[in-house]
Amino acid sequence: MIKVLTQRSFPVSILNIFSRRNTLKVTTLSKASQSRQESNQWLKCHAANIEGCVLSIGSDTDEDNDGGRYRDYFQKCSSYTTSEATSEFNVDLVLDVRSMPQIQNNTFDCVFCSGVLEHVDDYLAGLKEITRILRSGGILLLGLPFRQAIHMASNDYWRFTEHGLRYMLRDDYEILELKSIDNSVPNFPAAYWLKAKKR
Repeated sequence: MIKVLTQRSFPVSILNIFSRRNTLKVTTLSKASQSRQESNQWLKCHAANIEGCVLSIGSDTDEDNDGGRYRDYFQKCSSYTTSEATSEFNVDLVLDVRSMPQIQNNTFDCVFCSGVLEHVDDYLAGLKEITRILRSGGILLLGLPFRQAIHMASNDYWRFTEHGLRYMLRDDYEILELKSIDNSVPNFPAAYWLKAKKR
């Protein structure tokens, strides 16, 4: 597995060592973190029986950081569409989660969105758009951090609690499962995953 570190990862003095693009490829020998492994297990369990059309929002490279691809978790879906905010990744759609006019109402049977809304200044607009493009009875698989270091600093806005998640979904969704991930620190989980059905 290759991890690409960018100039944001290093102090300026260290950057002078690297190439013009300020990137360094580092081979990672260790497996994914406990939080990532736990998240992947939860997602595999809940994605396995999803049928119909799936949209992955914030797909990046679609890698699960444990040697797999998220696409493979959705074994029964008829289509799996990847998306990102920029064209630097090889995705099916380039979109802004706050406004997705290129997608019609009630298009997808499942929206999978992990590690995205904390980077969206108006995350409620993002959630509203996700709700619009999800069919009635459709499934939202949402992963959000709670105990995570600031990353992508200029675009790292939010952290979410269990109560905040329940509150923001209360009008449009029935929460089928809400799971805290990596509870190694009491009352301070690393992340939350939820499976919710659109009303």
